[in-house]
Amino acid sequence: MAKNAGAVKVNTEAINKLKKSFSPGSSLQKFVDMEVVRMSDPYAPSDTAALRKSAFTRTEFGSGMVIYEIYGKPDGRNTWNDETSLFQDRPRRGPYWVKRMLDGGGREKLLREIAAFMKRA
Repeated sequence: MAKNAGAVKVNTEAINKLKKSFSPGSSLQKFVDMEVVRMSDPYAPSDTAALRKSAFTRTEFGSGMVIYEIYGKPDGRNTWNDETSLFQDRPRRGPYWVKRMLDGGGREKLLREIAAFMKRA
């Protein structure tokens, strides 16, 4: 067997650039936060739309954390785990909306969007 069989050459410069690009407050992190909120919106419960709107008003874009909250209460967490309610437009809208968006092709789309963003930057 060859000495370097199975060896992988890693471009550490590219990895370091990517890590730096994702630092809190960076334009890439802001872009990713906004895309996650935008892409998850069709999956989020919408009985009153307050929960969906809270992601746009409560999230500090660029922080790396998307926040769903209503009236200062962590209602998003309760709704996130609620598998028993009959949400409007179910089954698309319902619990675990970000996870379901990612599992429903959103992960690949988000990665494509990140790659396109980095080419433009």
